[in-house]
Amino acid sequence: MGEKNPLRNIIDTKYYYKGHIGNLRVDMVRFPSGNVRPREILEHKPCVAILPVTDEGRIVLIKQYRHAVDEEIFEIPAGMIEEGEEPRASACRELREETGFMPGKLEEIAAIYTTPGFCDEKIYVYIATELSVSPLQQDDDEFIRTYDYSVEELEKMIAEKKITDGKTLLAYYWYRAQNAR
Repeated sequence: MGEKNPLRNIIDTKYYYKGHIGNLRVDMVRFPSGNVRPREILEHKPCVAILPVTDEGRIVLIKQYRHAVDEEIFEIPAGMIEEGEEPRASACRELREETGFMPGKLEEIAAIYTTPGFCDEKIYVYIATELSVSPLQQDDDEFIRTYDYSVEELEKMIAEKKITDGKTLLAYYWYRAQNAR
């Protein structure tokens, strides 16, 4: 067990919503200055995201509607870790559900907090290679289309701001840096 963070002094916590993927709470926090301020926190279930790369070096993206931004966006496959599931198993499941591919090789490349200013969501990011066809049924609330792109095509899409998803950009730039050596 770690030491108590001297900057964290929560005086009170109230939950305003408890939901399927997250909870909304407000903490009253006393800061080192002595001031007490509210902090709205979205507690989010942990997630996985997977950068699938084909044997030909093409990167598989999905395109789906995201209600929070009211747009269809390009992104790498991703999803929540189910209760009792390990991140690696979740990554395999999500990849199969969203792209129809099973990874022969799966390597964790990062674990990131998406927006730590107000949300505790943590995403475990993987690269998946040696892909084989092994689909699982998509969730009934998703309509996902799958595409594969060359590095040059992705560079153009990023330059044209057609890819705006943070986890996708992180995974892509990690991949590019690894292959620039």
